[in-house]
Amino acid sequence: MNQIPTHPPASRLTEQAHKLLEILRETRIPWMNRKDIAKAIGKRRLTPYDIALLELLQDRGLVEIKSRPNGTPIGYEWVYHARQDAKAE
Repeated sequence: MNQIPTHPPASRLTEQAHKLLEILRETRIPWMNRKDIAKAIGKRRLTPYDIALLELLQDRGLVEIKSRPNGTPIGYEWVYHARQDAKAE
């Protein structure tokens, strides 16, 4: 008997993950910081869920993440770049 899954397979990306990936792929900014990404999706800042999705995209090989120095008290910021050679499922 075939059963209908109650949730999508773990290999599938959520709509929000696709949205974040699309923004990173379509931007003219080589490396976007969190503020840039949030602004592009109409938010003041990224939520912890958004940040977790960006990390998931990195784990899947779709996004690169690095830190770069800046003038804030923390001294650095996280920046994100979509890998053009990788394909989302």
